[in-house]
Amino acid sequence: MTYSSGSPTWRTYAFTTAAAVLVLAGCSSQGVGGAGGASAESHELRVLFQAQGEHSVVALAELDGSHVTYPLDDLPGGNQTNPDWSPDGSRLVFVLDDGSRESLWVADADGGHARELVPCRRACAWLDDPDWSPDGSSVVYSRTESRGTAGWGSLETVDVDTGQVSVILEARVRTFTAGARWAPDGSQIVFESVHKGGPGIGAEVDGVALKIVAADSRKPGKALTQADLFAATADWSPDGASIVYSALATPDSEAPDLFVISPGGGDPLRLTTLGDNGGYAAEPAWRADSNRVVFSGQLPDSFLSGVLLTVSADGGAEPVELGDTTITGRHPRVEPGA
Repeated sequence: MTYSSGSPTWRTYAFTTAAAVLVLAGCSSQGVGGAGGASAESHELRVLFQAQGEHSVVALAELDGSHVTYPLDDLPGGNQTNPDWSPDGSRLVFVLDDGSRESLWVADADGGHARELVPCRRACAWLDDPDWSPDGSSVVYSRTESRGTAGWGSLETVDVDTGQVSVILEARVRTFTAGARWAPDGSQIVFESVHKGGPGIGAEVDGVALKIVAADSRKPGKALTQADLFAATADWSPDGASIVYSALATPDSEAPDLFVISPGGGDPLRLTTLGDNGGYAAEPAWRADSNRVVFSGQLPDSFLSGVLLTVSADGGAEPVELGDTTITGRHPRVEPGA
């Protein structure tokens, strides 16, 4: 989620997006288009991410950085953002921006059978940050509506087969949600509670805290993080014991790093110190073994930002690039089982 220009989080995400240009040396676009993706039986495990060129596009690469494809390259429309896997790895959900509205779409992992899942119409301003439920039946996402001059934000789910929408958190005017992620057992959802300084849809964001809400409840729990640290893009460990997220180390930090916290709260464990040294770390996603985290960031003394990196989940080692070949992009999601 990209916040208003007044927040430190916005500054980081802005230069992440601007610099996220695809520079995968030696990689071709073979397999581009709906029929071009590899089948589930014929590929190594991959990372799904948002590549940036003339437009943002959904991209896939093997974990070593090879065999890059753009399965939805021939899909009409504008930017394709914030992709996520279905739990069995056979399908993708993503946001499609037609230039005026952002709707949710689903497609096969090879790009076939793409269809609109939730349209953004009438009062809807945008839909964002979809995440597929562990049982594969539904997708959680954030909705923002424009009502007069005010922006209202809610947290919703949609049944993938029927299209039926259910509201988890009712719309509020000075607070909206972003970055929702299901717990592995499907019982809870962690999300960003984003507070605005005013009611306007473009009002400046003045704080972001992580909260957890039960999937069958309409009342979130207490904040896990301080609002002035702008915690964002959380992800549950596969065993459900930990949550990794990106945040400022202190309110006056220049750029975010990665931290791990218990779903019950407590003191977080810091995984990276890139923000202290001219880099940053954002948009983390766990590997299947719970031992490593993949994320988008910038290493110190590197001219490339928005590079896919990886780090030990215990904070005991320095981050390194994910692949042998540099993968530049945002919003990484490792394939189920990777």
